[in-house]
Amino acid sequence: MQQYHAVKKEHPTALLFFRLGDFYELFYDDAVTASRILQITLTARNKEKGQAVPMCGVPYHAAENYIARLIRAGHKVAICEQMEVPGPGKKLVRREVIRVITPGTATGASLVEAKENNYLAAVARGSSVRRPPSASAETDPVFGLAYVDLSTGEFRATEFFGEKAEARLRDELEILRPREILLPRPATLFADDASAELSGMDAVETRLDDWIFEPNYAARMIEQQFRVAALDGFGLAGHPLAISAAGAIVHYLNETSAIGARRPEDTATQPTLRPPGAGLEHLDRVAYFDRHNSMLLDQVTVRNLELVEPAAEEDESATLLRTLDETCTGMGARLLRSWILRPELALEEIEARLDAVAALKSQTVAREEIRKQLEATLDVERLTSRITLGAATPRDLVALRRTLEQIPVIRSLLPACMSAAAGASASDSTSSSAAMRPAPSARLAALREQMDEMPEVRELIARAIADEPPAVLNEPGAIRRGFHAELDELRDLLKNGRQIIASMEDRERQRTGIASLKIRYNQVFGYYLEVSKPNLPLVPADYERKQTLVNAERFTTPELKEHERKVLSAEERVLEIERKIFIEVRESIAREASRLRRTASALAQIDVLANFAHLAASRRYTRPRFTEKSPAVTGARGDLMIAGGRHPVIERLVERRGERFVPNDLCFSDESQFLLLITGPNMGGKSTYLRQAALICVMAQIGSFVPAEQANLPVIDRIFTRIGASDNLARGRSTFLVEMSEVAAILNTATPASLVLLDEVGRGTATFDGLSIAWAVVEAIHAGARPRTLFATHYHELTELEQLLPGVKNVHVSVQEAGGEIVFLRRVEPGSANKSYGIEVARLAGLPPAVIARAREVLRRHERSEEVLTKELSPGAAPSVPLQASFTALDESVLEAIRTAELNKLTPLEALNLLAALQKQLQ
Repeated sequence: MQQYHAVKKEHPTALLFFRLGDFYELFYDDAVTASRILQITLTARNKEKGQAVPMCGVPYHAAENYIARLIRAGHKVAICEQMEVPGPGKKLVRREVIRVITPGTATGASLVEAKENNYLAAVARGSSVRRPPSASAETDPVFGLAYVDLSTGEFRATEFFGEKAEARLRDELEILRPREILLPRPATLFADDASAELSGMDAVETRLDDWIFEPNYAARMIEQQFRVAALDGFGLAGHPLAISAAGAIVHYLNETSAIGARRPEDTATQPTLRPPGAGLEHLDRVAYFDRHNSMLLDQVTVRNLELVEPAAEEDESATLLRTLDETCTGMGARLLRSWILRPELALEEIEARLDAVAALKSQTVAREEIRKQLEATLDVERLTSRITLGAATPRDLVALRRTLEQIPVIRSLLPACMSAAAGASASDSTSSSAAMRPAPSARLAALREQMDEMPEVRELIARAIADEPPAVLNEPGAIRRGFHAELDELRDLLKNGRQIIASMEDRERQRTGIASLKIRYNQVFGYYLEVSKPNLPLVPADYERKQTLVNAERFTTPELKEHERKVLSAEERVLEIERKIFIEVRESIAREASRLRRTASALAQIDVLANFAHLAASRRYTRPRFTEKSPAVTGARGDLMIAGGRHPVIERLVERRGERFVPNDLCFSDESQFLLLITGPNMGGKSTYLRQAALICVMAQIGSFVPAEQANLPVIDRIFTRIGASDNLARGRSTFLVEMSEVAAILNTATPASLVLLDEVGRGTATFDGLSIAWAVVEAIHAGARPRTLFATHYHELTELEQLLPGVKNVHVSVQEAGGEIVFLRRVEPGSANKSYGIEVARLAGLPPAVIARAREVLRRHERSEEVLTKELSPGAAPSVPLQASFTALDESVLEAIRTAELNKLTPLEALNLLAALQKQLQ
């Protein structure tokens, strides 16, 4: 227990798995916590001494599954292993922590999701000497962010400048959703120190000493990791805070993943979750990235568009990711997710992907054969990680060999698609951007060349590792027969052992005349000869007694002792040789980690592109056309035209119900039509129309064909959404405040190349307040950057803006009335809606008939009230009797102001201002 306390003192924040024989034991508070999460029995030791120590344990061979459950619960686990073989004369074996597993450094198949990245992030704060032109004063906060997926080797870093730096950082972390965040201790990093809220999820917060984030130290850590003399080649020059964050990650990984490496002489000990030879070789580079190099999608937009997570948790399929994900590999699924969250801005890259998709779409047989081969491949990215970390098992190496065997087949199938690309692209020559695109087969050709068949690795695994090896290394049979001569001899000895024992038994029966004599074995006494009591007088003098039983006695002989020694030493030697060979093979493959990562990257891209082609062929998706000049770069607006557009997610959902999705057109034409006011009833399809426009743009810019008959698009630099809202009680923000904050962000940051979706702006407050705000927002968009805007509203007064503001147009969702019933046609047509149909929608929702009838009665009274008020407001009209005696009499000055107002000359905004002034007089 002294040894335990010494180890626990070094790792106070981790649950300590302390190896005792065949179990990992936990003590004290660790035991209480683990027993509750794992639902295992909590026992105690030292009860007899009056100082009971809480204890629980798990078998070492099943520990990985238990560790996975603890990691998912947000805990860290330290593995303390026996570093010596227990034996005679040893009272206390040496133990060391060989690995600390945290939520952000987990790599095992049971610890991470196959189709999602497992990110570890680090955040640094400070002031940077180098500031872009858009940055504000030197005193503004600036953040550095780095993140790594240890299971794949992806490693990136960036910086955030200006007044909105904290918001942009939060948005990025919302999108990344890291499992663990490294932060400096003890300084307050954020204004409200709400670091746990950063990721929008239950990310584990780990505080490190602030000196670890010091730029010079961090730079040295990165240079040592990548064996370089400077960081310029990674794009990190002049980005000290990105270096600080990235260096903190490297430091942390070295402290956790590469802790307590064994010496070569210790390799004969029991296998563990952290075998020797571990390292971080698969982390061979860190890349600086600028968020402005891709379409900006803040966490509000990602949530509102349901790109990767559904708004309703019970329907996980209602996301763009799930709708588009028919990839064949885990690495392809992760790449698709990354592309969706970061759509491209570079038109050349977009067109290169579209060319590849067009080529694959045109060759159905070759494409589906490629997908079939991809289904037979395993996750090379994560296999590479496990190999370099020293965690790969014999079966992992066999899986890698079988995956590498698919690569020559895939490479042989690609030329058919590449040669077909020219024909597939011939019809695309009308595109204004066709001239700037590379050769149609360029992307597929490049990916084909990037795939490394690695024949020497395949051959090494095939020669060294058995086709059906055991799951763990402490069982014999991992190494193929014929690879090692001494190993084969020892195996023959073990294989022939039974024959030798049978021959020895037969000889002893003949020599002693004891027909019932048997040679047996157990783990306590080893090999022994068993003689029944009636035959004891026949026992020779050279028999040595080992044990006396009720009806028999057990003996041994020098010959039997020697055979036992050979067998037991052979078993130990077999395991020792196999372990040594396996580690050498694994380390040899680890040295090829960079080649494996490049191959994995190519396979992932081919998987995603073939997936896009498969979807395009099976779902009637068409290739989008882009204007030659990118508005996201040049600032030019350009036209946006979608004919027969469909919402990709809802289309799939309604098809499963046997229904048909109603397509709609959308047109933005530079200055003449850049803001559409959309009116119509609830449930009519306004929100669907908004979202489908955004999703089509996202799909186009990730390189996918789109659900439309035709789509001519500009490159969108950012999508803003104001769709729905909820209270943020944790930060004291009401629904309306959240809504107004989102609108403010749009008005302050939207550009001419942005796409803005506004749904029911102003509905969270009083009617006239909301109408006034909505009206002013439309005017502000018109007077400002004029981004392409879809504005859905129930304020029919806003439809007058079509006559007042050039570029503003009215469209409505059509409804058909028949026999007192309404039918939602889901068709978007020019002009404004004449009714809201709110009561009819309420009836469809199931409100009691009495409530519906009363609502219609109240509506008629209000409509009559409006008619009476209109008559009273007419010039020269006499005041009428109020509809209800309980109405408060109007102040004479208010009545006089109404009588003298020249209503025919008032603009809608002036009328609203007049009403506001009159209302103030009545208060």
